[in-house]
Amino acid sequence: MPGEPYQPAFNRFGLSMRLTRAVKWLLLANAIVFVLELVVGRLDGGLDLILDELAISFDGVFGRARLWQPLTYMFLHDPMGISHILWNMLMLWMFGSPLEGFWGARRFLRFYLLTGLLAAGAILLVAAVFPGQRLAPTLGASGALYALLVAFGFNFPDVVIYLFGLFPIKGKHLVLLFIGLGVLQALTLGASNVSLAAHFGGMLAGLILVTGLWRPSRVASYARLGWMKLRYRRLKRRLKVVDRQDDEPPPGGWRH
Repeated sequence: MPGEPYQPAFNRFGLSMRLTRAVKWLLLANAIVFVLELVVGRLDGGLDLILDELAISFDGVFGRARLWQPLTYMFLHDPMGISHILWNMLMLWMFGSPLEGFWGARRFLRFYLLTGLLAAGAILLVAAVFPGQRLAPTLGASGALYALLVAFGFNFPDVVIYLFGLFPIKGKHLVLLFIGLGVLQALTLGASNVSLAAHFGGMLAGLILVTGLWRPSRVASYARLGWMKLRYRRLKRRLKVVDRQDDEPPPGGWRH
């Protein structure tokens, strides 16, 4: 009914029961690119060509003017195994379809692509600060996907999802779990090839966009709200109510 809040539906495995249009095309595009990676990667020098031309690196963007890399890197995945693309596409289906159903395809695609580009900016910024990272290529949709995680947590915090079809968990807690696992994976020695800059850059981009903090007016309103809450807490600590039996006010008036 009109006016009712949008409530996403999930199947017993925690995946969205709706495969929305934009998510479907993104899944298809990533699958086609992955197949091309597998084919080209078997050729002599093919894998190096993919990493040099399409994955993002500081040297590629600023040293060799590969200005398309901030866009193309988010459609690439590790061709040496299937776990990278499989995990990312499951996240895209699970969190992307509810958000597209809530926002609409145009707004969803704009958010997905923009946060992916902002995550690319974070990658380049980290490489600028740490010169040893300037030649390292980065690929994958994780930056945009972590932004989707943040947006899902803000829009559907109390939606109950059955993790692995067994364990009920609220949307906000599931998002925190996924983020925690991603950070833990990035910090372990066995996952030294995981880009922390992409993950945290995507989360920060998602937070800024979904809260509207990119607008100066919204920042000012949040600052005013925070100041009002701080003043309220201070005044509350200073309040002191004196109960009296009679109706006459005490000398000097009531104290509050």
